[in-house]
Amino acid sequence: MKANQFSCRFEKLDTSGLEGLRVAIIGGGIAGLSAAWELRRQLGPSARILLTEAYDRLGGKLKTVNYANGPVDMGAEAYLGFRQDFTELVESVGLGDQLCTPSGLPSGFFVDGALVDIPRRTLMGIPASGEDVVEVVGESGAARIDAERNGQPMTWTPGQDTSVGQLVEARLGRIVVDRLVSPLLGGVYSCSAFDLGVRATIPRLAAELDRLGAEGKPFYLVDAVDAILSQRPSPNTEGDKPKPVFRSLRGGYASLVDALVRHANPELLRNTAVESIGRTRGGYYIDQIGEFDAVIVATPAPTASAILQYMAPTAADVLGGIDLASSVVVGMRMASAHGIPERSGVLLGTDAPTEAKAFTFSSRKWPHLAERGGAFVRASFGSYGNPWHLDVDNRALLSFAVEDLERITGERKTPEEYFVQRWWGGLPRYGVGYMDAMSQAYSEVLDIRGLALAGAMLNGVGVPATAASGVEAAREIIREMA
Repeated sequence: MKANQFSCRFEKLDTSGLEGLRVAIIGGGIAGLSAAWELRRQLGPSARILLTEAYDRLGGKLKTVNYANGPVDMGAEAYLGFRQDFTELVESVGLGDQLCTPSGLPSGFFVDGALVDIPRRTLMGIPASGEDVVEVVGESGAARIDAERNGQPMTWTPGQDTSVGQLVEARLGRIVVDRLVSPLLGGVYSCSAFDLGVRATIPRLAAELDRLGAEGKPFYLVDAVDAILSQRPSPNTEGDKPKPVFRSLRGGYASLVDALVRHANPELLRNTAVESIGRTRGGYYIDQIGEFDAVIVATPAPTASAILQYMAPTAADVLGGIDLASSVVVGMRMASAHGIPERSGVLLGTDAPTEAKAFTFSSRKWPHLAERGGAFVRASFGSYGNPWHLDVDNRALLSFAVEDLERITGERKTPEEYFVQRWWGGLPRYGVGYMDAMSQAYSEVLDIRGLALAGAMLNGVGVPATAASGVEAAREIIREMA
C-alpha cells in the first residue's frame, strides 16, 4: 500500500456472476458510505448492501450543524481541490452545483501580539531559508536556520524514520517546530510535530532524504526542502486563474452524506454496534443480523481491531495499537463581522498565549457563508497528548474561545449562537513507522477473500483519502468475488 494509491475515479469492473451479492458494511462514516455507493454503482439494484452504524447519525467525523442562518460544518469543512477524483464523486451524486471555492484571503500566524501571513515558501512549515520565515521566528530564529549549513551534515539511511519535530528541532531549532511546523501539521492531524512521523505525514521529504542519503554526499535539511520547493510550479500570473487549493459544499458535508445514501440505497441499521464477525461455509456471519458473502470493515481503528481479532490477528494487533487524537471545535455565530480580520483564519503556535490552537474565520473564508450576514468563527482546541479540553464544560470552552478571539483581534465579540463539538479519538496518529505497520495490516486483510478494510487509518485523514479507501474496499470485494 502506497500513499495516495486509492482513488474515487470511475472504473468499471467485471461484475458478471455477482447478481444478488450480499455485502455488509460496518461503519457509517464517509468510508462506509463511499463503499456502499461504489458497490451499488458497480453491482446495480440486485445486490443486497447492508450498512450498520453504531450511533443514530451517519457521517462519522463529518457533521453539519444547522445554525439559525444556515448549515455549517463542525468537523471537516473542506477538501484539497487537487483531488479531482473526489470532485467527480461529488458531481456524480448530483452536488456539482453545490461546490464552493474560498475567498482567497490569506491565513496567518499570531506572533508576538501581531497577525502575520503564513510564509508561502515552506514544506508544511519547514523552511529552506531564514529569510522566508523571519516574520514568524524572528531574527535569531532565522539566523539559526541559515546556520544549519555551518554545522554537521545530516546522516540519513534510506528507509529510516523519525518524528517531524525531532528532525526539525535538531536541524533548525525548536522555535521552527513550535511556531511553524506544529501549527500547520496540527491543523491536519490534531497532533504536534513530535507525535508525527516524517514518512507518514511528509512523504515527499522522506523520499528526498532517501535520495540524498543514498548519494553519499554531505547535505542538510534545508537542501532537501529547497529541492522539493524548487519543483513546485510557479504561480500562474497570466491567463487562467490558479485553481483554488480548497473546495467545500454550500450545504455542508451533510448534503454529501444524504446524497451517498440516496444513490447507494442500502439497508440501514442505525444504533447497531458490531463487535465481531465469524466465518461460515458460504461467507460471513454477523451475530443477530445474518449471513453475507462479503464484509467491509469501515470503523475507527479500535473497533476494527476488535472485529478482526480472530479473523486477522496481525491486523487486529496493529489497529489496536494505533493512538487516537482528540479535539474540540467551538462554532460561534456573531451578529456583526466588525473586528474579524480580513483573513481566512489564524494558526496559533504552541508558545502562543492562548488556549485555542487555531481560529477559522469561516465567513471570511467562504463567500457563501458571508452572504448570510454577520460572522461565523470556528475555534479549535486540543490535540494528541493534550486532551483536557474534552472534559471542560461548554460554557468554559466558549469563554476560552471568546477571550482568545479578543486577544487576537482586539475586539470583544458576543456570540448570538454557539455549538460545541467534541471529537473523542477523532483522528489516528500517524507516528513513526506508521505506514509500514499499516501496510502489514492491510496486506493481511487483503489476503482474506471477501473481507476488506477502509477508513482514515489507511491512507490519510483527509475526506478524499478516506472516501477513496471505501471505494477501493468495494472494488477489492468485487475483484475477489468475481
